[in-house]
Amino acid sequence: MKLLLISLIVSLFIYNRTVDYYKVIPRHNVLAALISGLWTFVSFKYSPWFTIVGLVVINVIDKFT
Repeated sequence: MKLLLISLIVSLFIYNRTVDYYKVIPRHNVLAALISGLWTFVSFKYSPWFTIVGLVVINVIDKFT
């Protein structure tokens, strides 16, 4: 239950944020928020390495856009 709550909070934060940390993650985008929440869920449930891999992927995409 805690994991789902954390994932939901992350999704809401990504959706409602006012600062663009990464331009590849659009603000006020439901799909981006859901993917971020799913990424958080997988990272916390299975392996924290998913967090690092996800950040690397976002940075690589950000460099090429």
